[in-house]
Amino acid sequence: MRNSPPPPGSSWSSEPQGPIGPDGSAHQHEQVWAWPPAASRDEVHTSSAWAWPPPAQPRRGPSGTVPPPAGAPYHRLARTRRHRWWMPPLAVLAAVLAIVVVQLIMATAAVVVAVVAGIQGTGDDVFRSPLANLVLQLVVVATMAPIVFAAAWTVQRRPVGTLFSVAGRMRWRWLLCCLAPAVPALVISFAVLFGLHRITSPGTPFIGEYAGGPGFVSALVLIVLLVPFQASAEEIALRGFLMQAVGSIGAGAGERRGASHISWFLRTPFLAILLSGTVFTLLHDYSGWGLADVAVFGLAMAWLTWFTGGLEAALGLHVLHNLTAFSISAYEGTLDQVATGGGSWQGVLSTSIEVALYCAAVVWLARRLGVRRTVADDEGDRNTAGASAALPEWGAQPPSAPWQLEQPAHPGWERQADRVPGPAQWRSGYPQGPSGGPGGGSPWTAPGSGG
Repeated sequence: MRNSPPPPGSSWSSEPQGPIGPDGSAHQHEQVWAWPPAASRDEVHTSSAWAWPPPAQPRRGPSGTVPPPAGAPYHRLARTRRHRWWMPPLAVLAAVLAIVVVQLIMATAAVVVAVVAGIQGTGDDVFRSPLANLVLQLVVVATMAPIVFAAAWTVQRRPVGTLFSVAGRMRWRWLLCCLAPAVPALVISFAVLFGLHRITSPGTPFIGEYAGGPGFVSALVLIVLLVPFQASAEEIALRGFLMQAVGSIGAGAGERRGASHISWFLRTPFLAILLSGTVFTLLHDYSGWGLADVAVFGLAMAWLTWFTGGLEAALGLHVLHNLTAFSISAYEGTLDQVATGGGSWQGVLSTSIEVALYCAAVVWLARRLGVRRTVADDEGDRNTAGASAALPEWGAQPPSAPWQLEQPAHPGWERQADRVPGPAQWRSGYPQGPSGGPGGGSPWTAPGSGG
């Protein structure tokens, strides 16, 4: 509801006049709601209620974007005041189409560059070089991040920082804290994998012989430079954008149809975590145990993102995990086989141990450091989606009959303490007199109370 100023020509000043508080001082921080004064005894008050001081305007983000409401968990950050039912599917569709178009353009440009350079490549081996093909693949994946940023900003009209965390930005200190348990989790995981390999395949080497050749150092440099962008783009697009799009579907508890069981289920993070992890798995070129391996990692990181209120924890492990895997492939000279294959049950078990240890350590750290899991009051929008400024109880419901003035003191009827009841005088939705009941010495009369 928008509060209306005094009607034009009214003698009721828009500025407070005289002491209106019970302590004889003007109210500086409270809103005093009232109806505009009637010019005569029989005039009906049909104008809208207004308040002094005026209520604060809804908070706006950069370039007209709207931040999420205070108290919102991570998977619900896309449900702002501007949310409409068609926004999640439209945002996802726009992002998918843009990603496909960009990847087609980049693939075409790569083929043109290869032809100009005299390289007769194929669809899977454009440059006839595993390292060059890997660089192209990493760059193409990294372009997903700016695309989903644009979709969140243009379609959902929310700050792009909400894709990172409930704080509306990347929490760098928390990210650095998450790197600490990621290292031992990786070491233990590879130790378990090594032990299982020695037990099940004692005659084969755990890591292949060095075959990196003279380009090994160059490969490591490019991997270190590009893998963080590739892993971050996957997290932002799938654990961030997609997870929040799914999580924004259910109506809030205070919204229309928000009390239904379906809305309650859609508000939970279950569906958002499941779909995010599933899509993450299907986008990888694995089969068999390899898909199960990726699914375990994806679902665990989606849950951890929800629990910690941001992408930082998932980013920490994802980046280090990929750096390790790509570096081993560069050492063995198998960059052309990276992120492919059938995997093994030993790999699924070692990954499960890795994410279990990491999640346990991060949960302990988050509780120890007091990491926020929801939007803080000073960072979120205090007006929920579709909500209006709160009215007092008597103003929230239309009166059954018009309020009337018993005896107007004078035509102007200025706002003074002896004529406008203060907040302490309201009880049960009716103006109170000095005696505590309706009427009394107050000039207000409840409907049907007589003359």
